[in-house]
Amino acid sequence: MRLPLPNGLLPKGSNHLYVTVADGSNHTYKIECRPKGWKEITLGRGWQRFYREYKLQPSNILLFKHKGRDDFSVRIFQSPGVERTYATSGEEVVDITPQKVRRIRTRAPEAPRRRTGCINVPRSAAAAEVEQTFRSKHPFFIMHITKRLLGTHFLPNVPHFGDDVNDCVMVTLRSGEISVRAVYSKYGGKRRRNCGAISQGWVCFLRKCNISVPKLAVFEISCTHPEVELLVQFVDFE
Repeated sequence: MRLPLPNGLLPKGSNHLYVTVADGSNHTYKIECRPKGWKEITLGRGWQRFYREYKLQPSNILLFKHKGRDDFSVRIFQSPGVERTYATSGEEVVDITPQKVRRIRTRAPEAPRRRTGCINVPRSAAAAEVEQTFRSKHPFFIMHITKRLLGTHFLPNVPHFGDDVNDCVMVTLRSGEISVRAVYSKYGGKRRRNCGAISQGWVCFLRKCNISVPKLAVFEISCTHPEVELLVQFVDFE
């Protein structure tokens, strides 16, 4: 798969795209890319998964919109002017575009299914490497605790824990024998509706864990009911 994009459109040295389908699931795919000449890029690892999960057909039309840096949104059209619609269930994406020759039965709403694996998109090579090697029976996310974040009283851009979790909840942060209660608050508005911030306890947690230099932090969502519990591991990186 090749895209007619000039090489200068992406950040210098970038070898991945982050593609989100505008279907309401906010599922982002990390797709390897490499330049082909000056006006095209070739998509590699990650594209087959995207192609398979959205059951793309040769007649489909994909409309890519550049959101900045290496982020793209994409809309999928069944034919010119007819956009596909989807219902998502876990990791599976099902095409429910209305067809003229058949009727689609509506299903009773299912209870939210718990996500697995990494639920955010790491934005550094070190974090991406941890994503590939880290194994857990719980869903997890990876945050880069930078020098700037060490000087703030909260942790921003934390992915929301699930549709069944309230927008403002108490969170227990655990690292070995250390346990600290904190507050998670989901952002308002549509732009960052699936993220929030951890505060009121975050600084105390870093202090008790003796974190004074930048680290990668892996947060395992071990429990969401009756309360949210996060198991935290700090990882050194180069």
